[in-house]
Amino acid sequence: MALDVQIAVVGLAALAVAGAAGPSLRAQQRDTVPDKLAVTEPVYQGWKYYQVYCARCHGENATGGFTAPDLLFAITAEGGVTPDSFRVVVHRGTESKEMKGFDPLLDDELIDRIYAYVRERSAGRLAPGRPHRAPPPR
Repeated sequence: MALDVQIAVVGLAALAVAGAAGPSLRAQQRDTVPDKLAVTEPVYQGWKYYQVYCARCHGENATGGFTAPDLLFAITAEGGVTPDSFRVVVHRGTESKEMKGFDPLLDDELIDRIYAYVRERSAGRLAPGRPHRAPPPR
C-alpha cells in the first residue's frame, strides 16, 4: 500500500473511532445549554397570533412601540396588567381608543395564548426572536 493511502486509511479509522467514542462537544453543549427559543405549542401559537395582531404596535418582541406600551413590563406586578385585564383590553380595546378591540377576531383561548407568549418573554424564559416548538420530552 502506498504511503498516502496508508495515511488516509489511518486518518479515516481515527475519525471513525472518535465518532464512536461519544457525541461531539457541540452536541454535548446543545444538550446541556437551555434552548431559550424552545416553547410549548400554546406559547408558539401565542407568538404567531401576537405577530399578526399585536407586533405592529407593541413591537416584534413585545417591548413597546411609538404608540403602544411595553407589554413585558405591563404584565409584571409593577405594570399591573393581570391575565383578566389583558383579556378585557384585547377584547374591547382601550378607553382612549388608542387600541381597538379584537372581539370577535380573537377568542379567550387565543388571547390566553398571546398572554402566555408575553408572560414567557417577560419572565426571561423566552429570548427575543422567533421561537420554535420544543421537542417532545424524552
